Amino acid sequence: MAEVPAGRAAARGAAVLGASQAVRIVTSFASSIFVARLLTPADYGVMAMVAPVMGFILIFQNLGLNQAVIQRPVLSASEANGIFWLNILGTLAIALLFILIAPLVGMFYGDQRVTGLMAASGLSVIATGVAAQHLALLNRHMRFAALSAVETVNALVGLFATILLAWWLRSYWALFFGTLAGVVAGSMLAWWCERWRPSLRRLDLAATRPMLSMGADITGFNLLNFICRNLDNLLIAKRWGAGELGLYDRSYRLMLMPLQTINQPLGKVMLPSLSRALDRPEAFRGMYLLAVRALVLTIVPGAVALSACSTTVMVLLLGEQWRSAGPIFAWLALTAAIQPVSNATGWLFISSGRTRPMVRWGVISAVMTVASFIIGLPWGATGVAAAYAMCELGRIPLLYRMATRDTAVSAQDLYAVLMPSLLGAGMAVMVVQAMRNSLDPLSLLGVAILLAYALATLAQLTTAEGRAGLARLAELARSAASRTGGRPAADYGG
Repeated sequence: MAEVPAGRAAARGAAVLGASQAVRIVTSFASSIFVARLLTPADYGVMAMVAPVMGFILIFQNLGLNQAVIQRPVLSASEANGIFWLNILGTLAIALLFILIAPLVGMFYGDQRVTGLMAASGLSVIATGVAAQHLALLNRHMRFAALSAVETVNALVGLFATILLAWWLRSYWALFFGTLAGVVAGSMLAWWCERWRPSLRRLDLAATRPMLSMGADITGFNLLNFICRNLDNLLIAKRWGAGELGLYDRSYRLMLMPLQTINQPLGKVMLPSLSRALDRPEAFRGMYLLAVRALVLTIVPGAVALSACSTTVMVLLLGEQWRSAGPIFAWLALTAAIQPVSNATGWLFISSGRTRPMVRWGVISAVMTVASFIIGLPWGATGVAAAYAMCELGRIPLLYRMATRDTAVSAQDLYAVLMPSLLGAGMAVMVVQAMRNSLDPLSLLGVAILLAYALATLAQLTTAEGRAGLARLAELARSAASRTGGRPAADYGG
């Protein structure tokens, strides 16, 4: 696969962000293990009630301009300054909106606990909004060591604050204030790392107009994607209550944890790297497929193995009171096994500037996903999870075709990356099922994980592309051992 100028920086960036994500994974699991034993499913359910409403409004906080900052070839001083103040205006407006709608949200759920939590969430909006531009600039300049430091501080401060508050308060407020503490610490560090400062004297909002079209498309897609990811919580809460929602929410978050902790930081590396390689098709294809193969090798085998031993996983991590979440987690983990490639199609849409087709796909995806939630709802959270998994599998052909159109990557490339690991992990599950009566649950889980990764890797080695990809990943892993270089020069004035 062809090397590109940003390739080595991307590999090093992936290594640096990978280290920070290892910290985030550990802290997330530690929080789940310790805090879930101090709080109840209903406490998590209250947080989950607020999350969809909060997430919906936050879509409009920066209007997709942060991604436009990263993708734009040249960013002027006036554009950077204008985008910052647009972010601040949006942040303040949304924080005020949270306070105004809090009573309505509480009335909708028939739970006054939600009212206070919704109003207080305005603090989180402000804490994230003031650092959004600085994080986007760090990402644009591929300063991954600084981004890694911000994420690590956020995770560690949030973990310790949440555990201490959960022990003291024994309330859902521990989840809120613990998370807020981590966000505040991370935002402060982002300002320290990125020394660019805004100026009211040079304020020119008109300079941001060329970026608003792309930002609007990204916002539209994020809105549709939000519906797909949160309507299930609303439906389950309304039909089945906080207890059932708590079981679903914890299962969903455990499923999402490896996807977010690996996909999101890798996306921070890939979006600027792919944008710079857009005029070199072979380099673009090689870089993209290599990153997707790394995602598949990392996530797919583990997700399939955890699905096969789902009840053991839930009891081991969260305690006996979460045993009934096992079937829910089984279906969601299967979904996680096919989502790494699906999620990575967003890199193709955005880096190539094809945000309008991305919105069209978002409409199709939203319709299919909402229909699956409605179909599964009568069977509770387990039914919703099962219907969602079937929907995710069924829409793969259309997504792959739309995402790869007019790019150097083909739909066949994506199948060739995903299928060997999926089939190898599936064979491991069949072996584990045959051993179920001869091993205790914990030993069976260990065997399932080891065997899934072993067979998935062997399956990749059966193809020429797979062997070349694994060799290239090993080479980049050795290369990425050296630290990133100095801070690149900014491409904006002032």
